[in-house]
Amino acid sequence: MVSVVCRRLFMKEFLYEYGYFLDTIRHDCSSWSNIKKLRLYSTNGAVFLIAYEVASEELNDISSLYEQTKQDGDEYCSLLVVWNNAGFQCYSKNIKNRQYIPLKDMVSYSNRTLNLAQVSAKIESNRFENVFFEAHSFLRDLDGLHPDEALDELCKLIYAKMYDEESGTNIFSSATGNIEEYAASIRYLYSMANKYDMRVYALKIPGYKRSRGVFEEAIYISSNAIAKAGQLFSKYNFSTADIDFKARAFQNVYKPATRAGMGQYFTPLQVIRFIVSCMAPTLSDLIIDPFAGSGHFLTESLSYVLPSAQNEKAKSEFVFYKLHGIEKSERMVRIAMTDMRLHGDGHSNIRCTDALLPFDSYTDLTSNSFDIVMTNPPFGSVLQKESYSYLGDFELLKEKAKVPLEVLGLERSIQLLRDGGRIAIVLPESIFVNKSYAYVRTWLQKNVKIRGIISLPLSTFTPFGANIKTSILIATKTKPSDDYEIFTGVIEDIGFDSKGNDTKFPDWLDVAAAFKSFISKEGW
Repeated sequence: MVSVVCRRLFMKEFLYEYGYFLDTIRHDCSSWSNIKKLRLYSTNGAVFLIAYEVASEELNDISSLYEQTKQDGDEYCSLLVVWNNAGFQCYSKNIKNRQYIPLKDMVSYSNRTLNLAQVSAKIESNRFENVFFEAHSFLRDLDGLHPDEALDELCKLIYAKMYDEESGTNIFSSATGNIEEYAASIRYLYSMANKYDMRVYALKIPGYKRSRGVFEEAIYISSNAIAKAGQLFSKYNFSTADIDFKARAFQNVYKPATRAGMGQYFTPLQVIRFIVSCMAPTLSDLIIDPFAGSGHFLTESLSYVLPSAQNEKAKSEFVFYKLHGIEKSERMVRIAMTDMRLHGDGHSNIRCTDALLPFDSYTDLTSNSFDIVMTNPPFGSVLQKESYSYLGDFELLKEKAKVPLEVLGLERSIQLLRDGGRIAIVLPESIFVNKSYAYVRTWLQKNVKIRGIISLPLSTFTPFGANIKTSILIATKTKPSDDYEIFTGVIEDIGFDSKGNDTKFPDWLDVAAAFKSFISKEGW
């Protein structure tokens, strides 16, 4: 039992010795003499400190309090204080490990005060293109994270920052309180951003919560890391910054980070721009990438189409309704959603699921529904017959003991197209030439009208860790006539060499112009 005197002494120390403010404190009873639990709120409404009265023998045993704070809705709180007649102990929460780390002393409100002006000259002089690289480095080094883990946390902070600007809360640029209060405010802001996102899109996409859970888990990084990143972010307005700057800034981080952590191979931007240029999407086209990865076919479609929007209504309808993606990896969905937010939204229709499931597994996807498919399916994996049971209905599986993943990716992409819809897909060149793939070519000739086959240089994927010869298939989903023209082209210089160095005379723009000239004469 804690005495009334002890409670009063604790409150006196709390308020006068450590500098906390009475008007920020809410407690669980009507009398100060009987306080057993109190919460400290930031000026932005986030709980950043909780104090519990405990029995004497429980002062150093707080194992149950983590779950208690979660049940009480205080999971984003960063500081915990427990007290009794013997004194008090302050703890800092490690959200990732679900543990409290004991501190030597209570964190003072007046100490460790955050000052957003205290940003190094190096940060001030950095170009905007380096902002995410700087922040990623903070998160990685301060908390000892693997690059891909730091990337996860960076995406969460960008997500919160975009909501901060759009909602006008301006928490990132606030300099009130101390580091713990500032960090708790950002964690709380992040939870509000997620709730808002769910609320806005839940009616639009059935099963939205299931698909959007990539942003549900808490921000795991320390308060110090959040404050450092917040200091940097506070210098910029992400909503109004030039899209190309933002895109390059984010790419500077996520490409090396994901390659280091996940072995991901990205479609080079030159290939994506070539395909988007050839397909020439419009505001009215319903577009999907069923193997979206980082979402670059979608972001480039945004960049290509939006300049033609005559008003905000047309722009909003395109970004809200017309761009769709499917991606299995939660991390890649998080990256894609973040990149699309930086490109002007359009993030709402990326689903975190497997693109090869039966269609009745999806709450909001049907076959024969999309105008355009642009994609680069995963290469190299071979599915064995024992794994077929979880897959959808595929003609190219029948009577096959095994089948390459890219073959199923090709069929699923065409299944998604409406009659008359168009596809551009990157495939291993072996599909077009090897005898073992004759059955795929026969199936294609029956189901699509091939409009173009464009060979890519061997060096196209070499800088990204894959040494494979590829080509681009462009086709229309329609029963082909017996006799029609097909465009064939060879891109000899995609814009970089096998080491990733820029080359002087890329020719992909010339090939794209030649293909578009062919289509204008021959039609789709």
